[in-house]
Amino acid sequence: MPFVQRVVQPVQLSRVLLHDEQGRPRVKDGELEAVTNHTLSSALRQLASVVLLADEIFQDLGKILGDVTERSKRLRVRIAAVDERVSHFDPKAVTVQETVDKNV
Repeated sequence: MPFVQRVVQPVQLSRVLLHDEQGRPRVKDGELEAVTNHTLSSALRQLASVVLLADEIFQDLGKILGDVTERSKRLRVRIAAVDERVSHFDPKAVTVQETVDKNV
């Protein structure tokens, strides 16, 4: 199970106080416009936040994939070295020791 690195939660966009503590309206005219403008600006703020998180995720992913690429390159070099040794190996030149099986 992967660890949680980022938590993204929606925020209620249209929650705006139209009246102050004494009950007087904060907006004189156009309450609907005020709520609409607040909702749209909150939606844009949330989208900007999601974009920043997505950018961070893709940067992390790019770093991880870069690390995988470097490891793959190093592994390819090691495999080439083993392949070179194996190609120069002559099995007829190596003597095999004779063993005696004592259980027979």
